[in-house]
Amino acid sequence: MGSVCVSVGGALGNAPVPAAAHATSPTTGSELLDHRFLLFTGKGGVGKSTVTAALAIEAATQGRSPLVVELGHRATMRSVFGVDEVGFTPRAVGHGVHAMSVEIDQAVVEYMAQHVPSRRLARAIVGNQVLERLFRAMPAVGEIATVNALHRLEAERDGRGRPRWSPILVDLDATGHALMFLELREVVRHLMGAGPMRRLIDEMADLFADPQRTRLNLVTLPDELPVTETLELHARVASARSVGFGRVFVNRVPRSGLRGHEAMVERLRQAAQQGGDAELRADAELAQRVLAAETEARRQVERLTQGLRRQSADGGGAVPAVVLLPRLTAARMQLEDLRRLGRAALGSTPTEDA
Repeated sequence: MGSVCVSVGGALGNAPVPAAAHATSPTTGSELLDHRFLLFTGKGGVGKSTVTAALAIEAATQGRSPLVVELGHRATMRSVFGVDEVGFTPRAVGHGVHAMSVEIDQAVVEYMAQHVPSRRLARAIVGNQVLERLFRAMPAVGEIATVNALHRLEAERDGRGRPRWSPILVDLDATGHALMFLELREVVRHLMGAGPMRRLIDEMADLFADPQRTRLNLVTLPDELPVTETLELHARVASARSVGFGRVFVNRVPRSGLRGHEAMVERLRQAAQQGGDAELRADAELAQRVLAAETEARRQVERLTQGLRRQSADGGGAVPAVVLLPRLTAARMQLEDLRRLGRAALGSTPTEDA
């Protein structure tokens, strides 16, 4: 299976699309980290947060200033980096990486504080039970507040006037929430006219739509259901053509080292059976099951790649690069495991031979 280059798609509504978004060039090696925002999405359980953290560590290794922004009520980064707390304020979590967690309530308080005299009053407004129910009933309140928080982070500069955070790696919440977040401009188009909130949304939507500044990365597994869901997600995002794709990371791809030796394993099994060596026979049968699982994983990778090609051809875009990441067996990943994963994610050859 040959490697393929990056596709262009999006889900930010009917906004004007920068010309570059229709002919996005491939991201090879560390080039992916040159973008201002790296967005990551995928179904729960595919290792999306681990891949995000691994890339952040690799970015820091290269002398960059990465910030991981985790959306939603999760504590994944706290677990990955082994720290006591990751809150609304960026904090160092080790290995040159900073991280923060954006929860909707905190983000709404921050947004309100920019429009009322004091943060204390903002908390009082948000804490009012009647207003709280009103906020939660309004469409996209949490997404708007989250966009406001990301806008603030993007605007931060260091003492030399350079971006304080580079890149900003956004670990999006569940896929449905991620789509709502990416489609925000279209969601609010009929709800609000000109004003500061609309300008904020338009500004961030333009930033996300610029393939030179933002890339959306999909994370999946080499299994039938995750591949199907990834293809559905890619089709929906690509249909709007307003956000550039980075890569499609296929996580936990098995690699036994036995491929190409199927006939030898079968001969070994037959010899063990004929010789009455039950232990050797069990080992050979285990090797066959491992090979079968590996073959199925590679079949799903091929299905994913072919599906991306078809969808990209239908939409007139380029094909996202598919990157196969190894299955790491440690129950809890250590620093070297994350570094290995990060290096693999930025490998100069986007797709392993299948």
